[in-house]
Amino acid sequence: MNTAIIEKLFLEYEQAFNKLDIQKNAEFLADSFISAGPKGTIAQGKKEFTEKADKAAAFYKSVGQTSAKIISKNIIPISDQYAMVTVHWGVTFKKTADKMIEFDVSYIIQLTGDEPKIILFISHEDEEEAMKKLGLINPAKMSAIS
Repeated sequence: MNTAIIEKLFLEYEQAFNKLDIQKNAEFLADSFISAGPKGTIAQGKKEFTEKADKAAAFYKSVGQTSAKIISKNIIPISDQYAMVTVHWGVTFKKTADKMIEFDVSYIIQLTGDEPKIILFISHEDEEEAMKKLGLINPAKMSAIS
């Protein structure tokens, strides 16, 4: 397994997420993928995700996200064509005085084509609940990215 290609994917993914360039992040997704978290799963297509990307970026800007970076990651090969990558993210917001908020996301990466693609990502924490606790959103505002 070529872990260098996975490292490159996450370097570019991190740069796009830091800039809230959700359109760019969509390039790293498979044509069909699954997103999951504590409240369930959503199967969707890249086209559908891309159509919502600008709305999602606007939401994160509205809650004051100022930066995002990968603190650490663990790559676990599953086979020659697949790997699981668990990323420990750090994100800052204006309202939290730029104190870094940390969370984990696991990604299943497919290595069957010319470029690696994310086919599944699982948020370990409930993003909506975490944002409520930080006072970044009220319950009505979160529906903006759903």
